[in-house]
Amino acid sequence: MKKSIQELRQEKAAAVAKQRAVFDKAKGESRDLNEAEAAEFETLDTTIAGLDAQIEAAVKAEDRERKLAAREAQLNQPEGQPYRPLYAGPGAPSANNQKKDDAGFSNVGEFLDALRFGDQKGRLASIPTNKLGGFQLPDAFKAGIMPQFRNEWTMGTGEEGGFAVPAQQYQGAPLMIRPQDAIVRPRATIVPAGDPPDAEIPIPAFHQGANGVFGGVEVYWTAEGAEADETSGKLREVILKPQEVTGITVMSDKLLRNWQAASAFAEFLLRGAAMNTEDMVFLGGDGVGKPIGVRKGTGALPVRRTTANKIVFADILNMLAAFMPNSTNGMWVATQSSLPQIGALKDEAGNSLFIKGDITRGIPDTLAGFPIRFTGKAPALGSQGDLMLVDFQYYLVKDGSGPFLAASEHVYFKKNKTVIKLFWNVDGKGWVDAPLTLEDGVTKVSPYVLLDVPAA
Repeated sequence: MKKSIQELRQEKAAAVAKQRAVFDKAKGESRDLNEAEAAEFETLDTTIAGLDAQIEAAVKAEDRERKLAAREAQLNQPEGQPYRPLYAGPGAPSANNQKKDDAGFSNVGEFLDALRFGDQKGRLASIPTNKLGGFQLPDAFKAGIMPQFRNEWTMGTGEEGGFAVPAQQYQGAPLMIRPQDAIVRPRATIVPAGDPPDAEIPIPAFHQGANGVFGGVEVYWTAEGAEADETSGKLREVILKPQEVTGITVMSDKLLRNWQAASAFAEFLLRGAAMNTEDMVFLGGDGVGKPIGVRKGTGALPVRRTTANKIVFADILNMLAAFMPNSTNGMWVATQSSLPQIGALKDEAGNSLFIKGDITRGIPDTLAGFPIRFTGKAPALGSQGDLMLVDFQYYLVKDGSGPFLAASEHVYFKKNKTVIKLFWNVDGKGWVDAPLTLEDGVTKVSPYVLLDVPAA
């Protein structure tokens, strides 16, 4: 009888466990592997390689069968219907919508239940371990917790057995305030994790700033027979090294056993916390053990406001004048308390600068033609950066390993509660390291413009 992918993975996990036992025995006795142990280790290596090949072949066969079934279903559709172009909008089928591996779990809640109470079905045994004690989410659930993450798997095992509570329990999402969508990550330039995912990565960039838009390259008209002056472009390196960030929450064991409800709770809560944490540092991080945010980067260009604690029409014009002229991806980020002032802004002809969008139709609010987001992640009204005009494509986000999940019952053992830890590695910084001087030799612009306090 042909073995399933899950059975092959379980066999691989068992072989790896045997290798570990052989290695740890010799290590515990402070010696190298003896001849018999070395032979057993090599035999297990061969077994694991064979299982890897079988798993790869089984996955390809499953994919072929899925494609064939889809084509057969298409052939069964009624003929004679007029041709209609395929829908290409949001939610349209694509190569990226193929079913991702869920390792046999229905959702995040069931995965957490297995981490906490054990997995008698043996599904966790097929997921590689992480030395930090975390369990990396199966690919099918990563987007629910940490959108755009895409790295390796890790796993661990538990000692307690347990079964999920029957599905007649409440399965809907718990009542809670939904977090704002991420501001920076969906608009930033994402650097893939690579291998190894947490290694430092240098990225070449033009050293522009005071050297002008073309990074020190000057152009001359040269008369016939005359020598051209030498010029040189300047390059520098932008260094990114993912830093570890951790989020912790506590869930009752009763909720974890009801993993249908726990899944909705965990996804909303952890995703919201992760997005908020990243946005806070991507916007204002100081670079000490964390990313350097837009407001703290050397490329940021402060613009003095006209009146303390106010945002007026002249401030908007001055910020637009300081914004990079060739950017079409600008976005305002404003503190929530600025909305009454911004909403009342008018130009000299009495036209409103702020235009209310329609969230039900995906139309954003705009200010002077650029989308605007009001958020609590910006400084208080009147502070530097309470209003920013940013092109986030000039902000780099380097993903590292993760996300990982770990569950521990020890801290609140007497209270029947479990500590859930989410951790991942990420770095970020703006790659424009100084405001740019335009061709007139005087005007300075930047993709990161901040409204500052008034001049002294």
